Amino acid sequence: MQNNEQSEHVYFINQLYRDFILPQILGDDDDAILYWAGKRVARKYDLASYEDVNSFFATAEFGTLTKIKEKRATIIFELSGQTVIDRLNSDSHEFSLEAGIVAEAMQKQNGRITECDVNIDEKKQKVQLIAQFD
Repeated sequence: MQNNEQSEHVYFINQLYRDFILPQILGDDDDAILYWAGKRVARKYDLASYEDVNSFFATAEFGTLTKIKEKRATIIFELSGQTVIDRLNSDSHEFSLEAGIVAEAMQKQNGRITECDVNIDEKKQKVQLIAQFD
């Protein structure tokens, strides 16, 4: 299997599970459950920094994670790339898993309680993950 075919295969599997099967199983609670699952994923794979999360997202083909702005109590990340565009074009606006991963990793990095919100910019076809510290 060539690299492009392998990439399409990984995207298909991700889409099948994340955008079809899990919402059917989890129902209305899918965003909250996926958020907490993301936090658990970050703990399992010991993601404790922006670099760790960036590498993990690349491996999992979640998209390209870029740190956009950092303030005293907030870090804004941008998630972009073909995977994000494809998900938005297929009407999948669920990025809670990614938000949970970022929240847990930034909490480990900063030692402060952290929550992460999702802001989707459909016009630019990018997703902002906004980590806010306690």
